[in-house]
Amino acid sequence: MSLSMKILIFMCAFGWGVIFYFAAIGTPPEEHYLCGNRPERVVARRDKRMIGGENVKVRFWPWQVSVQYQPNSSAPFTQVCGGAIVHRYWIMTAASCVNEQQQSQFLIRAGSSRLDVDAKSTQKSEVARIIKHKRFNPVSLRYNIALLEMATPFKFNEFVHPICVPDEDTADHRYESCHITGYNAQPGDDIGVLQEAEVELMSRSLCNKPEYWNYTVAADMLCVGDFGGGVDGCETNLGGPLNCYIKIEERYFLIGIRVKATSCGELNRPNVYLKVYSLYYWIEREMNITSD
Repeated sequence: MSLSMKILIFMCAFGWGVIFYFAAIGTPPEEHYLCGNRPERVVARRDKRMIGGENVKVRFWPWQVSVQYQPNSSAPFTQVCGGAIVHRYWIMTAASCVNEQQQSQFLIRAGSSRLDVDAKSTQKSEVARIIKHKRFNPVSLRYNIALLEMATPFKFNEFVHPICVPDEDTADHRYESCHITGYNAQPGDDIGVLQEAEVELMSRSLCNKPEYWNYTVAADMLCVGDFGGGVDGCETNLGGPLNCYIKIEERYFLIGIRVKATSCGELNRPNVYLKVYSLYYWIEREMNITSD
């Protein structure tokens, strides 16, 4: 069961009928949106990388965020990574995207189909706290995960909405389809536009062959994309989500976050993602969501 889907069910019998009361743990009454609650996307497969590929409106992937960084007070905020909303106070991204000592220099932007336009749907928040996994290894990229607590909570609506965090049981379900999403950063195309691409999951043993990632894909990682270099998220979408639809649940789950970004659309370099479900209990403990 996902973090956002934990439900208490109280059954009280009164005379001739039974009353059911549902209370979503950690979810305010005004937030009636269930995590990952979007229709399954059907996207035509294309022999193009995601960056430079299919533009899409943020309402289709409302948990997608842009992790932005300001190097100094006179510089603008620019995207350095992607991320995903998992709670109104929290986003998930890669640990290699952020530095705790530079916390005040990060900004999270949600609800945007384009990064060059502040639409009515756009929401922004400063970062109140950065939690990186203590076992994160910047060389092997093991445990490459970070949770960012927002200074201002997101207001959930059609354009800003959480994705479900899977546990190990969720991983046993069949994924109907998986998509990578992120903001285009390639010159010559619509820079800063949200894009999507459907991807296939690959076996770790195949991805680890010498001609591919040469045994550098660890046990807590998985590979997606193709070996022809056609689908990619590119460097500024490190930390971005792998969104997989589970039909039996009728919703999307955050199956992975991108942890390798050493190439962009390169031959024999499939995208590498951290298995989010392998760290479910760490996520649950660090977020420590009991009430809002």
